[in-house]
Amino acid sequence: MNRENASFLLGGIFFGFLVGFSVAYFVYHATPGVGIPSASMQAPVNASDPMGSGMSEAPPPGMPGGGEAGQASAATMQQVQQEIGALRQALERNPKDAKAQGRLGDLFYDAGMFDKARDYYIQSLQNEPNNPNISTDLGICYQRLGQPDEAIKRFRSSLKIDPRHWQSWLNLGIVSLFDKHDVKTAEEAFAKVQELNPAYQGLPQIQQELQKIKAGGK
Repeated sequence: MNRENASFLLGGIFFGFLVGFSVAYFVYHATPGVGIPSASMQAPVNASDPMGSGMSEAPPPGMPGGGEAGQASAATMQQVQQEIGALRQALERNPKDAKAQGRLGDLFYDAGMFDKARDYYIQSLQNEPNNPNISTDLGICYQRLGQPDEAIKRFRSSLKIDPRHWQSWLNLGIVSLFDKHDVKTAEEAFAKVQELNPAYQGLPQIQQELQKIKAGGK
């Protein structure tokens, strides 16, 4: 999940490899992160703002444009705003609704608002601590926020919940390799991905990049 680290992104190539679980709503947002889609965290909720700081503001709109593209963008934003309103109402009825919190995390993640996404993912995990998908999405948010060590801790926590959660292994490998330059951990993690999900299409390119880094001693 901000992660403008050149070593990680390699010109943006690996942005799409992070595997998460969110659904991208925003036209301008290319990929929520394979993996790394989606969710939350968090610091204590402000008592004066039980819905979380900033929820009076909708995520930013999609890329502006005229014609059909502009109409699609406006329709998308209307849909997002309606969903946010429904989620806020759900949390007013039940402040411990982990699914609503996780979904809000997804929406803010897809909008590129990773700090807010992190917070909602954290809230979701507080109410549903054994959800490896949300835990992984939270790790992605930490990576995007420039906190790779926290991201790695979160991926490992996800794997304690479900040792066969291949998305967590994949994200652990990517962040270990490109953020921490930890080739050994990355190699072990990618081997687990190969074992658990050999059909994952991005794996050959990642393995190729790993071998290049090993050969270059970097």
